[in-house]
Amino acid sequence: MKLASACSLLIISLPAWAGGVICEAPYFRPGDGGPDSELCAIQAAAKRFLDQQNIKNKTDWKPLGPDIRMMFDPCLVPLGATWAMHEARKSVMVSCDRTVASAYERKWTVAVAVSGESVQLNYHIHKAAGAFVRREQTRSKLRWKAGYPSDETMVPKCVVPFAVEWRGGPMNSVDVICRKAIQTTWGKGNWRVRVPVEPSPAP
Repeated sequence: MKLASACSLLIISLPAWAGGVICEAPYFRPGDGGPDSELCAIQAAAKRFLDQQNIKNKTDWKPLGPDIRMMFDPCLVPLGATWAMHEARKSVMVSCDRTVASAYERKWTVAVAVSGESVQLNYHIHKAAGAFVRREQTRSKLRWKAGYPSDETMVPKCVVPFAVEWRGGPMNSVDVICRKAIQTTWGKGNWRVRVPVEPSPAP
């Protein structure tokens, strides 16, 4: 009896195959009808994209996976993946351009959040730019709102407070500056990132 229980636990902990891709927890749920093939495919597409980016840039991005509560129609073509910002987080946008004929929607997209130990989050760069333009508003009658760095922005984590200054030319962007970043094999020890700024309506 003990041996059978141990074997059952071992089987549950192992990944399964669904739709031709490896399926790991939490998308492999033997007690709930088996693996969810679409969530597994989304997870796999995001991981493949990040693996390619990590090899190219010597980074350490990992997918956090799609929300396990979401449901998607089966896709008839290979899934696409690209960088995107979603709900203030750097993400991989996984897309299906053609679903099965019986599907309610002909295509779909889903954002997969990512994490990385050595990479500076774009959200923190955005926050630094936002704090700067709010301070600048006290010196001027104009009001600004900071946007986000480009989706492809990838810089090492900063170990000192950010500096921020207006970018040369029209006041439509700022530079967020890191004078000392962590040592990595892929990034510079210091960097500056452009953040767009746009007028903000008065309250």
